[in-house]
Amino acid sequence: MSLQKLSVLERAAKAYAAGTESSTMEIAGQIYPEGKYPMVVSESYPLPLHLFSPRLAAMLRRDEDHLDARKIWDLISCRENIIRMITATEIERTAAESLGKQLELLYPKEKDGDLNTKRKQMIGYMIKVLMELFGYKVYRQRMQITTLREGADPEKRKSNYFYTASRYVIMDTRDRDLWLKEIEDPEVKAVFKKLVDLIIKGKTEYQKLYAIEALTGWDNISTKGA
Repeated sequence: MSLQKLSVLERAAKAYAAGTESSTMEIAGQIYPEGKYPMVVSESYPLPLHLFSPRLAAMLRRDEDHLDARKIWDLISCRENIIRMITATEIERTAAESLGKQLELLYPKEKDGDLNTKRKQMIGYMIKVLMELFGYKVYRQRMQITTLREGADPEKRKSNYFYTASRYVIMDTRDRDLWLKEIEDPEVKAVFKKLVDLIIKGKTEYQKLYAIEALTGWDNISTKGA
């Protein structure tokens, strides 16, 4: 996977290295006017990492009613759904299919096929950004989603909101080193390495908050409502 296929990491590195992150700061203020920013890497890199994607930033800023951009982003970026997508990835399934039932309930098959297609494309891109933020890269695009067990009756195939989706694999230091070779500017290279290393190690502020690998025992669950 080439560096250019990443959605946010290279763009964030370039902006922080050049000190040109003011446009992202402005967008962050518009989308999160209360000043509580999600997906912050660290004190040194204090802006929402996902907003370094111009495409996603535009989706969330416009928040077009017919596509429900912010509503969907909030849905798929919640901790439980991040865990679902990572779990699906670990068993070599597509991340998107783990959200199929939730999305089918929200958006049943519509008469307007174009609208449905646009929404699915938007969701697919949002998932790509989220997976990148949690240290996953695209392994295979447009992988067909099958919900049919071997030997089962094709008529009993379960539906899924998606027909095809991308499958992801975890990033590692070998990926990082290959990407670094594509960056010429030493300052950008240094920032990029810091960002990727923090993500690979699970040390970003947002990864600590999400605590994806944390286990909650019965005692903790039962005292939450006390």
